[in-house]
Amino acid sequence: MARESLGLRRTALSVVVPVLALLAVVLPDLVNPYRLFLATLIVIFAVAGTGLVVIMGWTGQIALAHVSFLGIGVYVTNWLFSDVGVPWPIALVLAAFLASFIGILIGFPAARLRGFYLAIATLAFAELISRLFVEVDVVTGGIAGKSIETVRLFGMSSARSHWYMALIVAVLVFAGVHRLGGTAFGRCLRTVRDAEVATGSLGISSTNYKLFAFALSAFIAAIAGGLFGQLLSYASPDNFHTALLIQFLVVVFVGGVTRLSGTVVGAIFVIVSRELLQDVGDWQRWVFGISLVLAVRFLPGGLTSIGGRLRSRRSSSGEAITSFGEGVPA
Repeated sequence: MARESLGLRRTALSVVVPVLALLAVVLPDLVNPYRLFLATLIVIFAVAGTGLVVIMGWTGQIALAHVSFLGIGVYVTNWLFSDVGVPWPIALVLAAFLASFIGILIGFPAARLRGFYLAIATLAFAELISRLFVEVDVVTGGIAGKSIETVRLFGMSSARSHWYMALIVAVLVFAGVHRLGGTAFGRCLRTVRDAEVATGSLGISSTNYKLFAFALSAFIAAIAGGLFGQLLSYASPDNFHTALLIQFLVVVFVGGVTRLSGTVVGAIFVIVSRELLQDVGDWQRWVFGISLVLAVRFLPGGLTSIGGRLRSRRSSSGEAITSFGEGVPA
């Protein structure tokens, strides 16, 4: 049964994946610019959520500075591109490496903290970076913000160009992180989460792996930030607030904090909910907050874990029936 189930899943993937890829390529011709904007936003949120999967889902660190790294990606990419004249792809990578370096700097003291204390430390860092967004006006434009120079691929419209840019970057990020998760290094990251006390006896430096997780998470967040800036067109410090952090947490926890596929499910949930609730103002925060609490309390594996739970229940029921039947005489 297990082999048959695995075979069916592989067959389904071999059909579904090409169809989704084709749909992604032709999507700009199927929807209007606003819906394409929402689809692009979903992709960007999924990329940003991937960074949280690495730091929170795989390594078990409660890091709350993700929005700050997103802002670094927005501002530094735009400054290098528009003011310095660096090509946009190179500017994006340089901004990501800067965010990664800053992630390592905060990782050194944060690696010695756990739980609530780590959350407070990273949240304090996020507030510090928010203040720097106001003070470093040469790069950010200060409290008034700064316009973002739009990048257009091959003369396409801005909406179409942003979609393909986000799609290409998302494929690269997801492929890279998925590959990392299957290596010995990725398994060591999860060992730090599940059995940090035992890592020393296994010859694993938990501090080094935590630093790597901080760096990679910041790198991915800045990559998402560069894409996010293109959609914003105009960025100010108000764009990078606690409400946005809550939305990212909803992305990973509602979708599934340990699964890359969960970021896509969670991003769809957040963006669709925002659209449906855009007329209720601040009530959006209540909805996101309640959904986050419910997901953590009743569905810790996220929406993507429902299928696995159903399969395990079916297999458990089948085993129970078999064991009961074994004791019944023919």
